[in-house]
Amino acid sequence: MENLKILLVEDAEDQQKIFAASVGVFNDKNKDICVVEYEVANDLSEALRKMNGSFDGVIADLKLGNDDDGGNTVVSKFGEMLARIPVIFVTGFVDLVEDHPSVIHKRARGDSSYEADILKFKQISDTGLTRIMGGRGKIETALSDVFLKNLLPQIEKWVVYGANDSSRTEKALLRFTLNHLLQLLDDDDEKSFPEEMYLYPPLTDKIRTGSIVKEKSGEKTYVVMNPACDLVVRVNGECNTDRILIVKIDSQKLLFPDHSAAGLSKSQENELKKAYKNNKSAYYHWLPRTDFFEGGFLNFRKLSTLSRNDFNERFKKPAVQISPSFVKDMVARFSAYYARQGQPEIDFEHFIDPQAVKTGNQ
Repeated sequence: MENLKILLVEDAEDQQKIFAASVGVFNDKNKDICVVEYEVANDLSEALRKMNGSFDGVIADLKLGNDDDGGNTVVSKFGEMLARIPVIFVTGFVDLVEDHPSVIHKRARGDSSYEADILKFKQISDTGLTRIMGGRGKIETALSDVFLKNLLPQIEKWVVYGANDSSRTEKALLRFTLNHLLQLLDDDDEKSFPEEMYLYPPLTDKIRTGSIVKEKSGEKTYVVMNPACDLVVRVNGECNTDRILIVKIDSQKLLFPDHSAAGLSKSQENELKKAYKNNKSAYYHWLPRTDFFEGGFLNFRKLSTLSRNDFNERFKKPAVQISPSFVKDMVARFSAYYARQGQPEIDFEHFIDPQAVKTGNQ
C-alpha cells in the first residue's frame, strides 16, 4: 500500500479542519491502495522546521498570519533548500502567487477541493517522481550507496587529485558518480517512453553531438553530428574543429505524404512500424514526436557543414538535446551508412538448386 505525505502550510483553523476532513474522505475511498498522512505548519518558521524532504506534496496559502506574502516566501525558501517537492496554492489571492517551478497548480478557495488537490499529488506519486527525486527517494539512496561503497573507499586517491587541481577533481567526481548511477539501469530491458530520448530543455547552451537546432528565419531543423571530441571546448576557448556538421530532419509528412490522420490502412501501419524501427532505409533515423518536439526522421543524405560563425548566425540555441543513451545508436547508424562499401554479388543459385548450374564444386 502506498503512503502519501502532505504538508499543509495554512494558519486558518477552519481550512485546517476542512483539509483534515478531505484527507479522511480520500483515505476512506482509497483505503486499499493509498493512505494519506499530513502535517500542518502555521507559519514560515514552522514550515521550514518541518521540511525534511519526506513530503510528497505541499499545499500552501499565500497569506500566513500578518504576512501577506508568506506562501511565496515559503516556496522560495524551499527552493533554496533544494527541496524537490511539488506545491499547490489554495488562496483567495491567486493573482499574487509568484511563478516558481515548484508550483504545479494554484486555485482560489471554492474552486475545486482539497480532495482534488490530494488526487493530483497521488497521480504525481504514481509516476514515481517523488520516489526518485524526493528527499527519501531512490536517487538519494543510490547516492548514499555510491558515497559509502565507491567513493569513500577510494578517497585517498581522490585527495591526491584534489590537492593538484580541486576544480578538475570535482568535475571528475561528478562524472564518476553519474557513471555509477547509470549502472543501475544497465540491466533494464523495458521499452523507453519517447520523452526519454531527449534532454529538454537542455541544461546548457553548448553545442553537443545530438543537439537539435532550428533556423532563426525558417522552420527547418537539424541535428549536430560532429564527433564529441570535435565539440569539446579547449583551454583557449575554441572547439577542436572549424566546421559544424549538421544533418536535416525530414518531417513524417514528407516521407509518408499519402498517410491520412483520419486513419491508416494495414499496409500503411506496417510502413510506419518499419520506419519507427529504423528499417525503412539505412539513411533514415527516427526521432519520435513529443509535446515539446515535433519529431521526424534524420536524413543522413542531407548533410552539410558550416563555419562556427555561419552556424551561430543561422541557428537558434539548441532547443532540445538527444540524450547520450540514444546518441550512440544514431552515430553508429550514421557512421555505418557512410562506411558501407558493398561487394560484387555472388552467384548463389547452384547452392539452392545444384542442377541449375554445373560447377566444379559439385
